[in-house]
Amino acid sequence: MYIRKKDKKLFEDIDSNICLPHNWNKFISQIKENHNLIIKKIKLKSSYLYYCTNCHIQFEDIKKKINEKCECPNCKKSFLIKSNRLSKYVFEDNLGLLDKYKDYYILRHFELKSYYDGTMITTDVCEYGRQIFDDNFYQIHEIINSHICNYIGGVSVIHDGYVLDKNWKYFSSYYKSLGNCLIYYPYNIKQLFKYTRWQYSQLWTLAKKEQYFDIAYLLKNYCESIELLIKLKLYKLALCPKTFNRQGSFQDRFGIDKKFLSYMQNHNLDIDELEVLRYSKTKDIRLIRYFSKFDLNRIKKYDINLRNLKKLTNISYQNYNEYIDYLKMSKTLGYNMKDKKIIYPKDVIKEHDKVLKIYEMNKDKSINDAIKRKYKKLCKNTYQTKKYIIFPAKDINSMIDESKQQNNCVKTYCEDYANDICDIYFMRLNSNKNKSLVTIEVRDNKVVQQRTKNNQDTTKEQKLLLKKWENKILKVR
Repeated sequence: MYIRKKDKKLFEDIDSNICLPHNWNKFISQIKENHNLIIKKIKLKSSYLYYCTNCHIQFEDIKKKINEKCECPNCKKSFLIKSNRLSKYVFEDNLGLLDKYKDYYILRHFELKSYYDGTMITTDVCEYGRQIFDDNFYQIHEIINSHICNYIGGVSVIHDGYVLDKNWKYFSSYYKSLGNCLIYYPYNIKQLFKYTRWQYSQLWTLAKKEQYFDIAYLLKNYCESIELLIKLKLYKLALCPKTFNRQGSFQDRFGIDKKFLSYMQNHNLDIDELEVLRYSKTKDIRLIRYFSKFDLNRIKKYDINLRNLKKLTNISYQNYNEYIDYLKMSKTLGYNMKDKKIIYPKDVIKEHDKVLKIYEMNKDKSINDAIKRKYKKLCKNTYQTKKYIIFPAKDINSMIDESKQQNNCVKTYCEDYANDICDIYFMRLNSNKNKSLVTIEVRDNKVVQQRTKNNQDTTKEQKLLLKKWENKILKVR
């Protein structure tokens, strides 16, 4: 790939003027510590023997499930439990190191990869890409080296021992960009932003507290709420600062009383969890995190008690949409929406299906009744000549029959017809009034559609008649 001379010189100058910070290896070790497992080894008389790959200590504990988290009593770290039959397991983390050269900010991308082979864990880290930003943090270049492998569906990083490949080229993958959501090295950020508009941002503190966030987004969209949120120790809320960038009291800014601040800090609530806390006013972190995955705005319409919902029903993220549909149909059917047995069905899917059958039957009946009333009202527009007759659709069955004979979709207009969105008429021959000829749609006393079988156009004679009917009957009513 051709690299412009100016850009190639810039890439070479950056390579010559930046280096890894002195405590980079300490940072790697901190992240690497999470790349460990608890191996469930053998069953003892009343317990199980476990092995921690971090501190290499064996310990006894009661039976715990595979893929659950377990704390090692020696190193006090929590790791995933895996079976001793596990032959391989891979950990991968993407790291970001921010640096500066002249008026450019350089975001260096690294992958930290650890591999468990059934006996031990080996780790490797390599730099595979860079993003170069201007002093307002708008991206100028995105470059990669030979550690990146493109394939259909994405990219992968090739590890061959850490040897920095300085043969940089433009990254132009159709499938993916390098992205900015990384674990950031925090110890040089404060110095980098000294004497800039970000010098009080506290983003170096955020980098110590939060893994995987988009620092480029925060810098490009910088506002005073970032500093405030980080100082308040609301680190996850600092990731979406625009939401809270408003003046006023704590209640005005966060939509909740300040007495909840310490709770928000202790559990480092994210924006979805805060929304659940606002609604429930309940200091129950399990409940809050459970419902943070749901679209709470749909629940709010029905004044649902979340504690009761979780306790009395089998609600889950998988059947959540069916539950909302159930509530909507129940309300339409006129059920008592203050009755706990209605609001909190024990089996969501079963009750949804039961109510759906009733709803469909009532829906068809109510639509049919509305069409019949409409027919009586529109009968005054009936028009007849020696050859033709024009009259309104009488009921659902007549529209289904018309749709079948004409091979068109007029049966799908039943609800619109019933709700006065449009009017439906049929043109037939006087000599055979049961055989479909022309289907007519009218809106605002004007013919908008006129179709014969298979949606074909009407004849000239039929057009003239319909125009005469429109002017003589519809527009004077």
